[in-house]
Amino acid sequence: MELLEREQGLRELGEAFAQALRSEGRLVLVAGEAGIGKTALVEHFLKTAQPAEVLVGVCDALFTPRPLGPLRDIALQWSDPAPLDPETDRHRLFSSVLRYFRQRSAPVVAVFEDVHWADEATLDLIKSLGRRIARLPALIVLTYRDDEVGPRHPLRSVLGDLPRASTSRIHLEQLSESAVRHLANDVPNAVSGALYALTSGNPFFVTELLASSDEGVPATLRDAILARAARLGAAAREALDLASLSPVAIEPWLIEACLPGGSALLDACAAHGMLKPMGARYAFRHELARLGVRDALSPQQRQALSLRLLRALESPPLAPDALSRLAHHAEEVGDDAAVLKYAAAAGRSAVSLGAHREAVARVLDPYFHM
Repeated sequence: MELLEREQGLRELGEAFAQALRSEGRLVLVAGEAGIGKTALVEHFLKTAQPAEVLVGVCDALFTPRPLGPLRDIALQWSDPAPLDPETDRHRLFSSVLRYFRQRSAPVVAVFEDVHWADEATLDLIKSLGRRIARLPALIVLTYRDDEVGPRHPLRSVLGDLPRASTSRIHLEQLSESAVRHLANDVPNAVSGALYALTSGNPFFVTELLASSDEGVPATLRDAILARAARLGAAAREALDLASLSPVAIEPWLIEACLPGGSALLDACAAHGMLKPMGARYAFRHELARLGVRDALSPQQRQALSLRLLRALESPPLAPDALSRLAHHAEEVGDDAAVLKYAAAAGRSAVSLGAHREAVARVLDPYFHM
Protein backbone atom coordinates (compact mmCIF):
# COMPACT_ATOMS: atom_id res chain seq x y z
CA MET A 1 0.00 0.00 0.00
CA GLU A 2 1.21 3.49 -0.82
CA LEU A 3 2.13 5.50 2.27
CA LEU A 4 0.31 8.84 2.15
CA GLU A 5 0.33 11.81 4.55
CA ARG A 6 2.86 10.18 6.86
CA GLU A 7 5.91 12.36 6.12
CA GLN A 8 5.93 13.96 9.59
CA GLY A 9 5.87 10.59 11.34
CA LEU A 10 8.73 9.25 9.21
CA ARG A 11 10.72 12.40 9.89
CA GLU A 12 10.28 12.07 13.66
CA LEU A 13 11.31 8.40 13.60
CA GLY A 14 14.38 9.33 11.55
CA GLU A 15 15.36 12.05 14.01
CA ALA A 16 14.96 9.67 16.95
CA PHE A 17 17.12 7.07 15.18
CA ALA A 18 19.82 9.69 14.56
CA GLN A 19 19.96 10.30 18.30
CA ALA A 20 20.22 6.56 18.97
CA LEU A 21 23.25 6.48 16.64
CA ARG A 22 24.87 8.97 19.03
CA SER A 23 24.05 6.71 22.01
CA GLU A 24 21.30 9.11 23.08
CA GLY A 25 18.48 6.59 23.09
CA ARG A 26 14.87 7.48 22.39
CA LEU A 27 11.47 5.92 22.92
CA VAL A 28 8.82 6.70 20.29
CA LEU A 29 5.10 6.11 20.80
CA VAL A 30 3.12 5.54 17.59
CA ALA A 31 -0.59 5.79 18.32
CA GLY A 32 -3.80 5.70 16.32
CA GLU A 33 -6.97 3.72 15.76
CA ALA A 34 -7.04 0.19 14.34
CA GLY A 35 -6.21 0.15 10.63
CA ILE A 36 -4.71 3.65 10.62
CA GLY A 37 -1.32 2.41 9.39
CA LYS A 38 0.91 2.22 12.48
CA THR A 39 2.64 -0.96 11.35
CA ALA A 40 2.96 0.31 7.79
CA LEU A 41 4.67 3.47 9.04
CA VAL A 42 7.11 1.54 11.24
CA GLU A 43 7.92 -0.99 8.53
CA HIS A 44 8.60 1.81 6.04
CA PHE A 45 10.94 3.45 8.55
CA LEU A 46 12.77 0.19 9.32
CA LYS A 47 13.84 -0.09 5.66
CA THR A 48 15.93 3.04 6.18
CA ALA A 49 17.24 2.29 9.71
CA GLN A 50 20.85 1.48 8.84
CA PRO A 51 23.09 0.46 10.44
CA ALA A 52 20.94 -1.12 13.13
CA GLU A 53 19.94 -4.44 14.62
CA VAL A 54 16.15 -4.58 14.26
CA LEU A 55 14.13 -6.60 16.77
CA VAL A 56 10.34 -6.90 16.64
CA GLY A 57 8.01 -8.28 19.31
CA VAL A 58 4.21 -8.47 19.28
CA CYS A 59 1.53 -8.35 21.96
CA ASP A 60 -1.39 -10.60 21.09
CA ALA A 61 -5.09 -10.22 21.87
CA LEU A 62 -5.14 -13.47 23.84
CA PHE A 63 -7.66 -14.28 26.54
CA THR A 64 -4.61 -15.15 28.67
CA PRO A 65 -1.71 -12.94 27.48
CA ARG A 66 1.74 -14.52 27.20
CA PRO A 67 3.94 -13.18 30.00
CA LEU A 68 6.61 -11.03 28.31
CA GLY A 69 5.30 -12.08 24.89
CA PRO A 70 7.18 -9.37 22.92
CA LEU A 71 10.42 -10.13 24.76
CA ARG A 72 10.09 -13.80 23.87
CA ASP A 73 9.77 -12.80 20.20
CA ILE A 74 12.74 -10.46 20.45
CA ALA A 75 14.98 -12.99 22.20
CA LEU A 76 14.56 -15.37 19.26
CA GLN A 77 16.01 -12.66 17.00
CA TRP A 78 19.06 -11.82 19.14
CA SER A 79 22.28 -12.16 17.18
CA ASP A 80 23.73 -14.29 19.98
CA PRO A 81 20.60 -15.96 21.36
CA ALA A 82 20.42 -16.82 25.00
CA PRO A 83 17.67 -18.86 26.62
CA LEU A 84 14.86 -16.79 28.07
CA ASP A 85 13.60 -18.33 31.25
CA PRO A 86 10.26 -16.78 32.24
CA GLU A 87 10.87 -17.97 35.80
CA THR A 88 13.99 -15.81 36.08
CA ASP A 89 13.71 -12.94 38.52
CA ARG A 90 12.14 -10.06 36.60
CA HIS A 91 14.82 -7.53 37.55
CA ARG A 92 17.62 -9.85 36.45
CA LEU A 93 15.77 -10.49 33.21
CA PHE A 94 15.42 -6.76 32.52
CA SER A 95 19.10 -6.23 33.34
CA SER A 96 20.07 -8.82 30.74
CA VAL A 97 18.05 -6.91 28.12
CA LEU A 98 19.82 -3.66 29.00
CA ARG A 99 23.19 -5.42 28.87
CA TYR A 100 22.39 -6.82 25.44
CA PHE A 101 21.46 -3.37 24.11
CA ARG A 102 24.69 -1.84 25.47
CA GLN A 103 26.97 -4.49 23.97
CA ARG A 104 25.81 -4.25 20.35
CA SER A 105 28.23 -2.97 17.74
CA ALA A 106 25.31 -1.22 16.00
CA PRO A 107 22.33 0.52 17.59
CA VAL A 108 19.29 -1.60 18.40
CA VAL A 109 15.85 -0.69 17.10
CA ALA A 110 13.31 -2.62 19.18
CA VAL A 111 9.66 -2.51 18.13
CA PHE A 112 6.87 -3.54 20.50
CA GLU A 113 3.64 -3.87 18.50
CA ASP A 114 0.14 -3.45 19.98
CA VAL A 115 1.14 -2.67 23.55
CA HIS A 116 -2.51 -1.93 24.40
CA TRP A 117 -2.66 -5.74 24.75
CA ALA A 118 0.54 -5.99 26.81
CA ASP A 119 0.63 -8.11 29.95
CA GLU A 120 1.75 -6.68 33.29
CA ALA A 121 5.34 -7.93 32.97
CA THR A 122 5.73 -6.35 29.52
CA LEU A 123 4.42 -3.04 30.86
CA ASP A 124 7.04 -3.23 33.62
CA LEU A 125 9.72 -3.91 30.99
CA ILE A 126 8.61 -0.87 28.97
CA LYS A 127 8.74 1.32 32.06
CA SER A 128 12.18 -0.01 33.00
CA LEU A 129 13.61 0.53 29.50
CA GLY A 130 11.97 3.93 29.20
CA ARG A 131 13.65 5.22 32.35
CA ARG A 132 17.08 4.12 31.06
CA ILE A 133 16.76 4.63 27.32
CA ALA A 134 18.59 7.99 27.26
CA ARG A 135 21.87 6.23 28.11
CA LEU A 136 21.50 3.42 25.57
CA PRO A 137 22.43 3.20 21.86
CA ALA A 138 18.86 2.13 21.15
CA LEU A 139 15.53 3.24 19.73
CA ILE A 140 12.40 1.64 21.15
CA VAL A 141 9.17 2.03 19.18
CA LEU A 142 5.81 1.22 20.78
CA THR A 143 2.62 1.01 18.72
CA TYR A 144 -0.82 1.02 20.28
CA ARG A 145 -4.47 1.81 19.61
CA ASP A 146 -5.12 4.96 21.55
CA ASP A 147 -8.88 4.63 21.07
CA GLU A 148 -8.72 1.48 23.23
CA VAL A 149 -6.63 3.04 26.00
CA GLY A 150 -9.08 4.73 28.35
CA PRO A 151 -8.20 6.59 31.55
CA ARG A 152 -8.10 3.35 33.59
CA HIS A 153 -6.25 1.21 31.08
CA PRO A 154 -3.01 -0.24 32.59
CA LEU A 155 -0.95 1.22 29.74
CA ARG A 156 -2.08 4.75 30.65
CA SER A 157 -0.05 4.88 33.87
CA VAL A 158 3.04 3.55 32.07
CA LEU A 159 2.82 6.22 29.37
CA GLY A 160 2.45 8.90 32.01
CA ASP A 161 5.65 7.79 33.78
CA LEU A 162 7.89 7.77 30.71
CA PRO A 163 10.55 10.52 30.79
CA ARG A 164 9.45 13.40 28.59
CA ALA A 165 12.99 14.36 27.59
CA SER A 166 13.62 11.04 25.81
CA THR A 167 10.09 10.20 24.63
CA SER A 168 8.45 11.26 21.36
CA ARG A 169 4.80 10.81 20.42
CA ILE A 170 3.42 10.29 16.93
CA HIS A 171 -0.34 10.25 16.46
CA LEU A 172 -1.56 9.05 13.07
CA GLU A 173 -4.64 10.81 11.77
CA GLN A 174 -7.17 9.56 9.25
CA LEU A 175 -6.39 10.24 5.61
CA SER A 176 -7.81 13.36 4.01
CA GLU A 177 -10.45 13.14 1.31
CA SER A 178 -7.84 14.07 -1.30
CA ALA A 179 -5.62 11.17 -0.17
CA VAL A 180 -8.55 8.76 -0.42
CA ARG A 181 -9.28 10.12 -3.88
CA HIS A 182 -5.64 9.49 -4.82
CA LEU A 183 -5.85 5.86 -3.66
CA ALA A 184 -9.09 5.48 -5.60
CA ASN A 185 -7.75 7.13 -8.75
CA ASP A 186 -9.47 4.63 -11.06
CA VAL A 187 -12.98 5.30 -9.78
CA PRO A 188 -15.27 8.32 -10.42
CA ASN A 189 -15.16 11.26 -8.00
CA ALA A 190 -18.65 10.47 -6.75
CA VAL A 191 -17.53 6.96 -5.80
CA SER A 192 -14.36 8.16 -4.09
CA GLY A 193 -16.46 10.67 -2.16
CA ALA A 194 -18.73 7.87 -0.98
CA LEU A 195 -15.64 5.83 -0.12
CA TYR A 196 -14.40 8.60 2.13
CA ALA A 197 -17.80 8.96 3.79
CA LEU A 198 -17.93 5.22 4.53
CA THR A 199 -14.37 4.88 5.81
CA SER A 200 -13.67 8.32 7.33
CA GLY A 201 -10.23 8.03 5.76
CA ASN A 202 -9.11 4.84 7.56
CA PRO A 203 -6.41 3.38 5.24
CA PHE A 204 -7.24 -0.27 6.00
CA PHE A 205 -10.92 0.24 5.29
CA VAL A 206 -10.16 2.17 2.09
CA THR A 207 -7.79 -0.42 0.63
CA GLU A 208 -10.00 -3.37 1.56
CA LEU A 209 -13.04 -1.77 -0.03
CA LEU A 210 -11.09 -0.97 -3.19
CA ALA A 211 -9.75 -4.53 -3.40
CA SER A 212 -13.11 -6.21 -2.81
CA SER A 213 -15.62 -7.27 -5.42
CA ASP A 214 -18.18 -8.24 -2.77
CA GLU A 215 -21.45 -6.41 -2.34
CA GLY A 216 -21.81 -4.76 1.03
CA VAL A 217 -19.08 -4.90 3.67
CA PRO A 218 -16.12 -7.06 2.51
CA ALA A 219 -15.57 -10.25 4.51
CA THR A 220 -12.11 -9.11 5.68
CA LEU A 221 -13.53 -5.90 7.12
CA ARG A 222 -16.58 -7.60 8.58
CA ASP A 223 -14.37 -10.12 10.40
CA ALA A 224 -12.10 -7.37 11.77
CA ILE A 225 -15.07 -5.31 12.94
CA LEU A 226 -16.81 -8.26 14.59
CA ALA A 227 -13.60 -9.48 16.23
CA ARG A 228 -13.33 -6.12 17.94
CA ALA A 229 -17.00 -6.12 18.91
CA ALA A 230 -16.61 -9.63 20.35
CA ARG A 231 -14.36 -8.25 23.10
CA LEU A 232 -17.34 -6.40 24.56
CA GLY A 233 -19.44 -7.87 27.33
CA ALA A 234 -22.86 -9.24 26.40
CA ALA A 235 -24.78 -6.15 27.58
CA ALA A 236 -22.40 -3.69 25.89
CA ARG A 237 -22.63 -5.72 22.69
CA GLU A 238 -26.42 -5.45 22.84
CA ALA A 239 -26.08 -1.66 23.18
CA LEU A 240 -23.74 -1.66 20.18
CA ASP A 241 -26.26 -3.70 18.16
CA LEU A 242 -28.99 -1.19 19.03
CA ALA A 243 -26.73 1.72 18.01
CA SER A 244 -25.93 0.03 14.70
CA LEU A 245 -29.60 0.23 13.72
CA SER A 246 -29.68 4.00 14.02
CA PRO A 247 -28.68 5.82 10.81
CA VAL A 248 -27.72 8.84 12.93
CA ALA A 249 -25.71 9.27 16.13
CA ILE A 250 -27.69 7.85 19.02
CA GLU A 251 -28.61 9.38 22.38
CA PRO A 252 -27.83 7.69 25.71
CA TRP A 253 -31.45 8.16 26.84
CA LEU A 254 -32.66 6.13 23.87
CA ILE A 255 -30.38 3.21 24.73
CA GLU A 256 -31.41 3.59 28.41
CA ALA A 257 -35.05 3.25 27.34
CA CYS A 258 -34.23 -0.02 25.58
CA LEU A 259 -31.59 -1.43 27.89
CA PRO A 260 -30.92 -0.85 31.62
CA GLY A 261 -27.63 0.96 32.21
CA GLY A 262 -27.46 2.01 28.57
CA SER A 263 -25.34 5.13 29.15
CA ALA A 264 -22.59 3.18 30.88
CA LEU A 265 -22.74 0.54 28.15
CA LEU A 266 -22.21 3.20 25.48
CA ASP A 267 -19.17 4.37 27.44
CA ALA A 268 -17.87 0.80 27.40
CA CYS A 269 -18.31 0.67 23.61
CA ALA A 270 -16.38 3.93 23.32
CA ALA A 271 -13.60 2.61 25.58
CA HIS A 272 -13.18 -0.33 23.18
CA GLY A 273 -12.94 2.03 20.22
CA MET A 274 -16.22 1.05 18.60
CA LEU A 275 -18.09 4.30 19.27
CA LYS A 276 -17.07 7.92 19.80
CA PRO A 277 -18.87 10.73 21.64
CA MET A 278 -20.40 13.39 19.39
CA GLY A 279 -21.73 16.09 21.66
CA ALA A 280 -24.54 14.51 23.65
CA ARG A 281 -24.74 11.50 21.30
CA TYR A 282 -22.59 8.53 20.32
CA ALA A 283 -21.68 7.47 16.81
CA PHE A 284 -19.65 4.70 15.20
CA ARG A 285 -16.12 5.76 14.30
CA HIS A 286 -16.79 4.68 10.73
CA GLU A 287 -20.04 4.19 8.88
CA LEU A 288 -18.57 0.96 7.55
CA ALA A 289 -18.20 -0.35 11.10
CA ARG A 290 -21.85 0.42 11.78
CA LEU A 291 -22.90 -1.45 8.67
CA GLY A 292 -20.67 -4.39 9.60
CA VAL A 293 -22.28 -4.72 13.04
CA ARG A 294 -25.79 -4.17 11.67
CA ASP A 295 -25.39 -6.72 8.88
CA ALA A 296 -24.23 -9.38 11.35
CA LEU A 297 -27.68 -9.32 12.98
CA SER A 298 -30.23 -11.84 11.83
CA PRO A 299 -33.49 -10.48 10.34
CA GLN A 300 -35.30 -11.49 13.52
CA GLN A 301 -32.76 -9.66 15.71
CA ARG A 302 -32.94 -6.53 13.59
CA GLN A 303 -36.71 -6.52 13.74
CA ALA A 304 -36.85 -7.06 17.52
CA LEU A 305 -34.23 -4.39 18.28
CA SER A 306 -35.79 -1.92 15.84
CA LEU A 307 -39.15 -2.41 17.55
CA ARG A 308 -37.59 -1.44 20.89
CA LEU A 309 -36.08 1.69 19.33
CA LEU A 310 -39.39 2.54 17.63
CA ARG A 311 -41.36 2.28 20.86
CA ALA A 312 -38.79 4.35 22.76
CA LEU A 313 -38.79 7.08 20.09
CA GLU A 314 -42.59 7.22 20.10
CA SER A 315 -42.56 8.37 23.72
CA PRO A 316 -42.96 12.15 24.04
CA PRO A 317 -41.36 14.61 23.81
CA LEU A 318 -40.28 13.88 20.25
CA ALA A 319 -36.75 14.82 19.21
CA PRO A 320 -36.46 17.31 16.27
CA ASP A 321 -35.47 14.54 13.86
CA ALA A 322 -37.74 11.92 15.44
CA LEU A 323 -40.26 11.66 12.57
CA SER A 324 -37.76 10.52 9.94
CA ARG A 325 -36.13 8.17 12.45
CA LEU A 326 -39.52 6.74 13.39
CA ALA A 327 -40.22 6.08 9.72
CA HIS A 328 -36.83 4.37 9.37
CA HIS A 329 -37.40 2.01 12.32
CA ALA A 330 -41.00 1.36 11.30
CA GLU A 331 -39.67 0.18 7.95
CA GLU A 332 -37.18 -2.13 9.70
CA VAL A 333 -40.00 -3.57 11.79
CA GLY A 334 -42.22 -4.00 8.73
CA ASP A 335 -45.05 -1.85 10.11
CA ASP A 336 -46.48 -0.42 6.86
CA ALA A 337 -49.09 1.72 8.61
CA ALA A 338 -46.44 3.33 10.84
CA VAL A 339 -44.18 3.89 7.83
CA LEU A 340 -46.97 5.77 6.04
CA LYS A 341 -47.86 7.73 9.17
CA TYR A 342 -44.35 8.86 10.07
CA ALA A 343 -42.96 9.31 6.55
CA ALA A 344 -45.90 11.53 5.63
CA ALA A 345 -45.52 13.54 8.84
CA ALA A 346 -41.79 13.92 8.22
CA GLY A 347 -42.57 15.12 4.71
CA ARG A 348 -45.04 17.72 5.98
CA SER A 349 -42.46 18.91 8.50
CA ALA A 350 -39.86 19.32 5.77
CA VAL A 351 -42.32 21.24 3.57
CA SER A 352 -43.10 23.61 6.42
CA LEU A 353 -39.39 24.40 6.55
CA GLY A 354 -39.19 24.92 2.80
CA ALA A 355 -37.22 21.70 2.18
CA HIS A 356 -39.40 20.43 -0.69
CA ARG A 357 -36.91 17.99 -2.25
CA GLU A 358 -36.19 16.50 1.17
CA ALA A 359 -39.94 16.19 1.74
CA VAL A 360 -40.42 14.11 -1.40
CA ALA A 361 -37.48 11.88 -0.44
CA ARG A 362 -38.85 11.29 3.04
CA VAL A 363 -42.27 10.29 1.75
CA LEU A 364 -41.11 8.08 -1.10
CA ASP A 365 -37.83 6.52 0.12
CA PRO A 366 -39.38 3.96 2.49
CA TYR A 367 -41.41 2.46 -0.36
CA PHE A 368 -38.40 2.05 -2.62
CA HIS A 369 -36.65 0.03 0.10
CA MET A 370 -39.51 -2.18 1.27
